[in-house]
Amino acid sequence: MCGICGIYHYGNGEPADERVVREMAAALIHRGPDDEGFHFDGALGLGVRRLSIIDLEGGVQPMSNEADTTWVVNNGEIYNFHALRRELESRGHTFRTRSDTETVVHAYEQWGLEGLARLNGMFGLAIWNSRERELVVARDVFGVKPMYFWDDDKTLVFGSEIRALLCHPLVTRSIDTTALYEFFGLGYVPSPRTAFAGIHKLLPGHALVRSPAGSEVRRFYTRLPEPRAAGPESDIVEELRDAIFRAVRRQMVADVPVGAMLSGGIDSATVAAIMTEVTDGPIETFTVGFGGGFAQNELVPARETARRLGTRHHEVVISPRDFADFLPRSIWHLEEPIATTSTLPFYKVCELARPHVKVVLTGQGADEPFAGYPRYLGERYGGLYRALPEFLRTGLVAPLVERLPRNEQLKRAVRSLGTRDPLERMKRIYSIIDEPLKEQLFGNGAVPSPREFEAIAQWQGDVSHLDALSQMLYIDARTYLPDNLLVYTDKMSMAVSLEARVPFLDLELMELAESISSDLKIKRLRQKRILKRAMERWVPANMINRKKIPFATPVDEWLRHDLEAEVRERLLAPGSACSTHLDADSVRMMLDEHRSGRQDHKRALFSLLTFELWHEQFIAPSRWPARETVRA
Repeated sequence: MCGICGIYHYGNGEPADERVVREMAAALIHRGPDDEGFHFDGALGLGVRRLSIIDLEGGVQPMSNEADTTWVVNNGEIYNFHALRRELESRGHTFRTRSDTETVVHAYEQWGLEGLARLNGMFGLAIWNSRERELVVARDVFGVKPMYFWDDDKTLVFGSEIRALLCHPLVTRSIDTTALYEFFGLGYVPSPRTAFAGIHKLLPGHALVRSPAGSEVRRFYTRLPEPRAAGPESDIVEELRDAIFRAVRRQMVADVPVGAMLSGGIDSATVAAIMTEVTDGPIETFTVGFGGGFAQNELVPARETARRLGTRHHEVVISPRDFADFLPRSIWHLEEPIATTSTLPFYKVCELARPHVKVVLTGQGADEPFAGYPRYLGERYGGLYRALPEFLRTGLVAPLVERLPRNEQLKRAVRSLGTRDPLERMKRIYSIIDEPLKEQLFGNGAVPSPREFEAIAQWQGDVSHLDALSQMLYIDARTYLPDNLLVYTDKMSMAVSLEARVPFLDLELMELAESISSDLKIKRLRQKRILKRAMERWVPANMINRKKIPFATPVDEWLRHDLEAEVRERLLAPGSACSTHLDADSVRMMLDEHRSGRQDHKRALFSLLTFELWHEQFIAPSRWPARETVRA
C-alpha cells in the first residue's frame, strides 16, 4: 500500500520538475511512511511513498523490468501475484524481487492493458513505457483504490490523493458546479468528476493512456455479468463458500501482522472466522462504538463474536461531541465533500488498530452484490405496489406519505416505487434532496442543468439485459461503493498508515456473486439469503437470523439539539459557501423544519455542512481561522 504521484509533459517535452514531484510525494507521506522513491525520464516524473507490506526489503518502488524500459508505481496489493508470476516465468520473464508489484511490470509487458484485467487485487497504478513514451494510469476493477488526474492537453498530473495534485502550480482550486449538483443529489460526486473543476477520478476498471500521439481513457476490464444456468441451490452455496474462503485466505498475504475489523454484523464475523481457521494463534480484532447511551451500538455483538472466535479484541468508544469535533478533519482527509457519517468511527477504529497491525481485513462490500440494503427490497417487490390502481397510489398513498412528519426514507421509497423506469426509480431512491427542494436550493441559477445520473446511466447500459434488481446491484457496486464507501475506507485507514482490505470485492468472488440470480439473493423478505446460507459454516444461526441493524451515528440528534445553533451559524453566515452558491432562505427553512420535527432533513443538512466545511478548507481556507481548519 502506497501513495503514488507523477507529472508527464507530453505536449511540449519539458522536463518534469523534480522539486514538484518530490513535494507531491511528501504530501502523501501518511500513505507511505516507510520509504520513498522516484524515477525521472525527461518529460516524465514518478514519485511514490511506500507502506511496506510484501517483500519488505526488496519491494522498493518505482520498479522496472530487466531492461529498465518499463517502470511502475503501485498503490495497492495484487493478491494473485504468485499464480501470475509462475505463468510469466514460464513465458520467459525474469523476476528480481518477491514483490507483488513486479508482477504488474511483466504482466503489462506480456499482455499490455489486458494484463491489468488479470490482476486480482486493489490498485491505483502508473506504468511508464520509455520506448513508446507512453504512460498508463489505471484504477482497479471495483475502484477500491482511488486515482485522480488533471490534464490540460499538454501536461498530465496524477496521484493517489487530490492533495498531491494541488502541489502542482498549474492545478487551481475552484468548484465544479455540475459536480456540486451531483453531490446534492447523491451525497457524493461520482466518477469521473470530482468537486474540483479540472480534477477527475478514473472510473473503476479504466485506464488513462497518454503519449505524445494522443490520449484516451480505455476500459481494460470488459467482462459483464451473465446469469448462470439453473442448478441445485446447494451447489451454489458450496461454490460460494469456497470462493469466500479463498478470497479471505488470498487477502491475508503479507509479511506484516494482519488483523480484522469487527462490526456487529455477519460479514465481518465471517471474515474473522475464516482468518482464525487459516492462522496459528489468535488474531487481533477491532471495534468502535458510541458512548453516551446511544442506542444503536455494535460493541456487544462484536464482543460476542470475538469471544466465540478467541481473538485478542480491542474497542474504542467515542462520544457525539467527538463526532462533531472531528468532522472538519475527516473532510480534510476525504478531500471531497462526501456526506457519510461513518468517517469518524472508521478513523477511530483504524487509529486503534494501527499500533497492533499494519493490515486489516473488513467486511465491507457484501451488501451491494448480495442485496443487503432496504432499497433492494423495494426494487425486488416494487411491482406489487405499481400493480395497485393508480388512484390509490397517486391519490391516496403517495400524498399521505408526503404529509407524514419526518420519515425521509419512507418518502424516498414511495417516490421511487411510483415509476416503471428502473433508472428513474434509482434516481428517486438515491436522491437525498428531492427535485423540488433542489430547485429551491439552486434558485440563484449558479448550477447548470442536472446531469448527476449520467454516472448511473453509463453503467446501466452494461446490464440492461438483466432484471431490475440485478441492474441496481451492479450499478451500486460501481458508483455508490467505490465513490462513497470505499473512499472513506481508503482515506481514513491511510490517514493512520493502515492498509484496509475488502475480501468481498475479490475479483473471483465478485464474478461469481454477480452471476447468481437475484431470486436467490432476496427471498420472502430475507435479504442476502444465498450469502447467509454460505455463511452458516462460520456464523451461528442466531446471529445470521438477527435483524440487521445498520451502523448509525447521532447526527440527527445533534443537528436538532446539541449543535443546531452552531450549524445554523456556519451555514448562514455572510459569505459562507451555502450563502454564496445556494439559496440562503431555503437553507434556513430546512434548518427550521428539521429542528421543529416537521421534516427529516438530516441527510440534506449533513450534506450542506459537509460542503461548507470542504469549501472552508480547500476553496476558501481563510474563513473561520479559529476553527479546526487544515490547510491543503
